[in-house]
Amino acid sequence: MKQFTLLLFFLTLLSCNSQTQNSSQQHALVVIDEANFFTRSQTDSISKIILDFEKQTTNQICVYIKDSIPNQENTLTYATKLANNLGVGQAEKNNGLLLLISKHDRQVAIATGTETEKVITDIICYDLIENILVPSFKEERYFEGVLQVLDSVKVKWVNP
Repeated sequence: MKQFTLLLFFLTLLSCNSQTQNSSQQHALVVIDEANFFTRSQTDSISKIILDFEKQTTNQICVYIKDSIPNQENTLTYATKLANNLGVGQAEKNNGLLLLISKHDRQVAIATGTETEKVITDIICYDLIENILVPSFKEERYFEGVLQVLDSVKVKWVNP
């Protein structure tokens, strides 16, 4: 009986450790800032917003910041590849969205899963980039611009 209890204890401990690792891995995948664009506090704030939204809706969002796009590839094509490689969105629901910001190239793209694009259309993505991100970025209000886009996406996704 002692061995069974001890085994159960270790299995529970391993399970808790695995859940903690999954949570931190999930946190790492919602904001990937390779260009040190945001402070740690800003990254944490964005991550919390995204993870809370995912808990409410199952929709997944990733904000990915790079120094530059490799080989001068099309920004939207590259964003779509990143989203697919990272597995943003649930495979059976195709409910992912990736916001790509290329710091030195000064390029931005929003890639959406096939189900997501039924609600967050290309026109909406263009509007979010041109009317929220670009003006905010011109004023060097990067964090605020990303927050506004996330708020707009959340509202449109919940109230299509």
